[in-house]
Amino acid sequence: MASIQTKQLETANAFLSCYNAHDVEGLAELFAPGFTYELFPASLPAPEGKFKRNKEETLGLFKHAWEEMFETMVYLPPMDVIQGEDAVVWHLKSDGTMKNGKKYNNEYMITLRFSGERIVYMKEFVDTKYVVDLFAA
Repeated sequence: MASIQTKQLETANAFLSCYNAHDVEGLAELFAPGFTYELFPASLPAPEGKFKRNKEETLGLFKHAWEEMFETMVYLPPMDVIQGEDAVVWHLKSDGTMKNGKKYNNEYMITLRFSGERIVYMKEFVDTKYVVDLFAA
C-alpha cells in the first residue's frame, strides 16, 4: 500500500499533467474545496490586482491565460523536487509562446500543500524581472 506522501507526489505530478493539458476539470478534481492560490513576490503586478485566489478564481485565471494570453504554455519537468510532510516544492521552468508571438520561458518555485491526497494550497513564485521585462517590451 502506498504511503500518503507517495500519493501526494502522484497528485502533484497529476497537477503538472492536467496543467500542461489545459484540463480545468482535472485540476478541479485535484484541488480541495477550500483550495487557495497565492502569487509571489508582492512586487509583481498581479493579474486583476489579486495575489490570492480561491479554487474557482484560480481555475478561471488558468483558463483565461490558456485561452487569451498563450498559444502554448507548459511547465517543464521540475529541476528540483523537495517533499516534506503534506508538501511538495518544485523548481521548474515553463515553455510557451504568447498570442503576440513572444516566447514565454519563465522560472518558478511552486509549493503545493495537501490535506490527504487533495491540494489545498499553491504558492507560485515567478521570475519578477523576466515578467516585468516581458510585459514592458
